[in-house]
Amino acid sequence: MAFVSMLLAITSYIASLLFVAAMPSFEGVTSWSSIGNLVPGMSFLEGLGPASTQGTAGHVPFYMSIAATRGNPGNVTMYRNRSPPLFYIHQSQLWHYHNESMIMPVNVHNTTGSSQLPLQMVVGTKSEGVPGGRWRWQGTMLFYENGSQNNQGLFYSCADVNGLNGLFLFLQW
Repeated sequence: MAFVSMLLAITSYIASLLFVAAMPSFEGVTSWSSIGNLVPGMSFLEGLGPASTQGTAGHVPFYMSIAATRGNPGNVTMYRNRSPPLFYIHQSQLWHYHNESMIMPVNVHNTTGSSQLPLQMVVGTKSEGVPGGRWRWQGTMLFYENGSQNNQGLFYSCADVNGLNGLFLFLQW
């Protein structure tokens, strides 16, 4: 009787190992630690402009990046980045994906207090800034809109009042 119960225990232990060894994968992801990385629509954002040499040999693209140490909030800017950060849109909010435990909102701030001057993009620890805005894709272009106004997919990279590089947008009818 003891032999049968020991044989049953060994068989169930081996069967449990076989079950774990046969765990399915999703699109090549085979570990539970990496399955959390699957965020639909997550990508780096490349900047295109009049000075773009896209398609030519030696082209080094500009990417939307964060002007802060990796994983910290800061101004959104454009620069050549060998390891560009990832972004995605969820519920009309643009998010900066750092890792599974750190996803930060991209906020639009009115740093001047005037409705005619540009709005600045800043990655923060919470959603704040200009109320009522929403992000969306139109084809391959990123749009920010607030009410009936939008930025027409145009962003401007320049220094802010403190001399720090930033990414700005104007709302137009």
